[in-house]
Amino acid sequence: MRNKTTRIILVLMVLIVGAFLYRIFFSGDNASSEELGPKAYFVTAGNLTVPFQQPLKTPIKVLPDQQKVEVFINDSLVLSKINPDKSLSIDLSLALPLGAYRIQVISTDINGTSTEDERVLYVVSNLVPENWTISAASTFPHNDSSFTQGLAFYEGKLYEGTGDPKNLGLTMVAEVDLKTGKILRRRTKPVPIFGEGIAVFQDELYQISWKNDSCYVYDASTFTPKRTYNYSGEGWGLTHNGKELIMSDGSEKIFFRDPASFSVTKTLSVYTNQGPVTYLNELEYINGLLYANIWMSNLIAVIEPSTGRVLATIDATNLVKQGKGNGEVLNGIAYNPKSKKTYLTGKYWPTMFEVVLQKPSR
Repeated sequence: MRNKTTRIILVLMVLIVGAFLYRIFFSGDNASSEELGPKAYFVTAGNLTVPFQQPLKTPIKVLPDQQKVEVFINDSLVLSKINPDKSLSIDLSLALPLGAYRIQVISTDINGTSTEDERVLYVVSNLVPENWTISAASTFPHNDSSFTQGLAFYEGKLYEGTGDPKNLGLTMVAEVDLKTGKILRRRTKPVPIFGEGIAVFQDELYQISWKNDSCYVYDASTFTPKRTYNYSGEGWGLTHNGKELIMSDGSEKIFFRDPASFSVTKTLSVYTNQGPVTYLNELEYINGLLYANIWMSNLIAVIEPSTGRVLATIDATNLVKQGKGNGEVLNGIAYNPKSKKTYLTGKYWPTMFEVVLQKPSR
């Protein structure tokens, strides 16, 4: 019985080895990795990067017998070569906004067989961000039970919007006395609504929500509800430029929205020269520039709203150490057009700061 079992095992092993050898010698598995891979490909390893408004220059290697090579960016044909040379040098002028794009090299050989090399093309900022400093000019008390998500001035009055991380029904919009931190009036939302950024535009207060897909609009004077807009995705920060609402969703994206319909009119990606800046949170539009808290950091990004380029970063660590107390992250930027002063606070902070920003000397 033992000999019979041994013979069966040997037969099975022979069959397995035979099948393996057949695949190698008759199925083409002995082809080189170059023959199995794309027949035209980017020489650069990994993804590609090009600075904003600069040409894309990158080499492509072409294997023999390729009849045509095409380059696509997001499915748009940007280059086509018939009977290409073995080495191509791409030199393309790109009018692409900042962001990530799919770039493909598709080659077709003399038999009509096509292969593809696909990468991600990042259009990054062509500027190195400046480093601005920040200091406190004055301090004011802030309600440390307020999970600050939005902060805004309108006609000299300070408004605040809060979230509700403990599901206690503490989402609210409120008018706040700057000097005392006292809440003068408020309007709350029930669980599970989690409030996020606010903006006051033409006598109306807009409050977006985190995962509730809703923007609530109130009369700024009475907090009487007026209407609700629906949107898809998360809501984080909100401000306006005098014409459009500007919204963040926690990514590197910034959305410009029509106040009358809340529909998106423009989308920007926010980039430094190194890549995307994610976790964009509370927003404020100040003198033509967009300021954004970067969640889970002490940094504020100063953004060019026409392009998404980060012009400067502000490290507010010194203010966090002074004013955080037992609170959480920095979040809340408000500019008072009447006094031309800027204010910062954070989630559950006992302190609000009037701040001074200092740009580097040139």
